[in-house]
Amino acid sequence: MEIKIGDKSYDLVIEDFNETIDVDNLLQIDYSNVIGEILCFPVILNKLGKLLADAEYTVNTNKMLMDVYEAKFKENQRNGATKAPSVEQLNNLLDADKMYGVLRKKLIESQRTRDYMNSVFWSAKDKSNMLQKLSLTINFGDYDDKIILKSINSITKNI
Repeated sequence: MEIKIGDKSYDLVIEDFNETIDVDNLLQIDYSNVIGEILCFPVILNKLGKLLADAEYTVNTNKMLMDVYEAKFKENQRNGATKAPSVEQLNNLLDADKMYGVLRKKLIESQRTRDYMNSVFWSAKDKSNMLQKLSLTINFGDYDDKIILKSINSITKNI
């Protein structure tokens, strides 16, 4: 993914989740593998942040498409009318238009998806904060490398 900040471009590589995400499992702390959780969860939080940004982009794109359609529709109605329609008449015609209904439904669905992702992201952020506090109480030298799992929540970490 290429991002631009000011006049500079940066290439970021963020791999997508490669399987179904069990959100309930993802948001619980696995105390039997707390070290793996502490080490891997920032990567998961980053991936969830990307999903949230993608969902927000979809909402904004759908909103723009609906706004453009609305403007063109109203302009066409004004240009085709012998008498200038009122704002209320234009809005009534727009609400009855099938294509506008499809665009509106698509926007509402994308907003719902964004809201779900927002909820998951902030719940994951809470887990991340808890793991950070928990990490302050752990002496990492007390753990045998062999008991630390190398994969957690579909993220593999070389430990």
